Amino acid sequence: MCFSANMSLGLGVIGFAASAVTFLDKSETFWVRVARSYAIFHFSLMELIQFFAYPVADQCGYGTNYFLSELSTYHIALQAFAIMPALATYSPDKSALKNATLLGGSLSFMFLVFSFLPNTWQLFNLSPNFIGNMVSCLFMGKYHIGYHISSAFGTLVTHGSLFGLALSGFVWKNNWKISSYHLFMALMTLFMPQWLLGVSTGEAAAIYCFYSIPITVSFMPYFKNFFTLQNLSEERDYSLNS
Repeated sequence: MCFSANMSLGLGVIGFAASAVTFLDKSETFWVRVARSYAIFHFSLMELIQFFAYPVADQCGYGTNYFLSELSTYHIALQAFAIMPALATYSPDKSALKNATLLGGSLSFMFLVFSFLPNTWQLFNLSPNFIGNMVSCLFMGKYHIGYHISSAFGTLVTHGSLFGLALSGFVWKNNWKISSYHLFMALMTLFMPQWLLGVSTGEAAAIYCFYSIPITVSFMPYFKNFFTLQNLSEERDYSLNS
């Protein structure tokens, strides 16, 4: 079980090491290594945020909790920019990485803008329990640290992030293996804890330690042959200038 500060710290450190190993994979082009290693780094940062949040959980609105809550807001907003390019690197489409970077960056920029707008601006007056009209706070849930994120259009941010994490890979040519894997893991991350443990969406999103290792390793060089369609592997040419 990973419901402790020390386990979150351990997973964060392991993730940073995995990010470094991935970046040093000289068999790939520079931008492929950047995209994949940054995705792992982004995953790992979440674990470190949770490590520092344990001692200050529920101290909403001030001090370290406030700082970490703001950092979490930006971290979640940047998920699309972190994950979409990495998923695109497994497609033989020469323009996939460039297009995924532009699309992911645009989505993340929009989500960042939403975080500065009045949080009373919500789609269809919905009141989501994860991102929306609430005070940003890292709270102690039933089993683990949970998130409350203040943002306008919280439902759009939540589902836009889910698209970036799990669905965007299907946009690119012959990219179904890595995309299916991440879709399954994202569903397990966001929904299974709610169904089995009865926690809120904010706590379910933080119960990431179950899946952070298998999601992280999917971007490491040791598994790229598994996620790349073998008969298309020679077609790959991931240049941001394509």
